[in-house]
Formats: sequence, structure tokens, C-alpha cells
Amino acid sequence: GRGALTGIDIKSLVDTQTRVLEEWFRLPESRRRYATDAVAFAYRLLRDQPELFTGPKEVGHESIVNWLLPHLAEAKTG
Repeated sequence: GRGALTGIDIKSLVDTQTRVLEEWFRLPESRRRYATDAVAFAYRLLRDQPELFTGPKEVGHESIVNWLLPHLAEAKTG
């Protein structure tokens, strides 16, 4: 069966999230304004850098999008 995440899994997940956000912030602000940008980025990252996601298998595009949504550029304007 599948147990809870171990400390190693959680560290791996945090490392993955950190790398995803580093990639996200490399994009120009104009390409990280909207939720649709986050979704497109998530799919592109999963396709182009699958090695980032060799840890816990729970990481998919939904997880990535959820990490990115608080960091949309549009949220900081207005």
C-alpha cells in the first residue's frame, strides 16, 4: 500500500518546488501574469524537464500550478 510521505519525500518535494519556482521566476513578468501562463509553464516543464520530477509521484501539473498561482505577476499589480 501507499503510506504517508516520509521525511525524505517531503525534502524531495520541497527541493522540486524550489526548482520549479526558480524556473518560473526566470520568465519575464509578461509571461507569468495569468493562471493560463502557469498551466502552460507546468505542462512545458513536465515535458521538457521530467528529471525534475523523479521524486514523489504526486507531482503533476496540478501541483505545479498550485505552487505558481500565489506568484502570478498580476497579483502584485493594482
